Amino acid sequence: MRTPRSLARSAVAAVCAAGMLAAGVVDTQTAHAASSNPLDELGRPTSETIARVNAFADQPYVPVQVGNALRTAVAFFAGSGEMGGPPLPKDAPAFTQFAWPTVSGNCIGKGMHSTASAIAVPGPAKSPAPGAKAGQTTFVFTALGTPAAAQKQGLMKVYWVNLNTLRTGVTPLGNNGINPTGPSTLSATADTGSGRVLAVVDGSVRTTDRTCAFAPTAASINVR
Repeated sequence: MRTPRSLARSAVAAVCAAGMLAAGVVDTQTAHAASSNPLDELGRPTSETIARVNAFADQPYVPVQVGNALRTAVAFFAGSGEMGGPPLPKDAPAFTQFAWPTVSGNCIGKGMHSTASAIAVPGPAKSPAPGAKAGQTTFVFTALGTPAAAQKQGLMKVYWVNLNTLRTGVTPLGNNGINPTGPSTLSATADTGSGRVLAVVDGSVRTTDRTCAFAPTAASINVR
């Protein structure tokens, strides 16, 4: 069975091939070759694919937010840059990363965009704060490149459903002291119950100097 990450990589590959054709940066024969083999043996975009996606994203007719999302997605699936967020400690609990990164335009400054990633940590786990008991899930959202998070939050929420029990919930993310000097990191623990949980995080992060809106991202989590 293919994992959500491999499915997402395939989607990125398809978008890459379509983008190369739409941009007119390659001829039909070259595009066909790229579309049939845009990934390496580990399922990551090749250097040629990355270059062509970035070239497409830089075209003047591509909206800024779309080009930024394309560059972010291809970098994420290539495993480059800071897409994974801050390094985790060696004794970090098992976690599920949300399927794709999300971007907030001009969040750091004019023309400077913040890329964010989210993870879900099923309990029992003492960290990240505020921690999770068995049958609970802690959600963490990190906006890279931003200053510290403001104390007052409430605009970023996780919408989740437990597919085994059909329990649903909406959990606001708050400032629980993770990365107190930045980047802005929000978290919260939800009583999801055990089972397969689908979650979508959506909303805005309040930093110490502005409010940044992020597009939604999703995850499928196995909660014990």
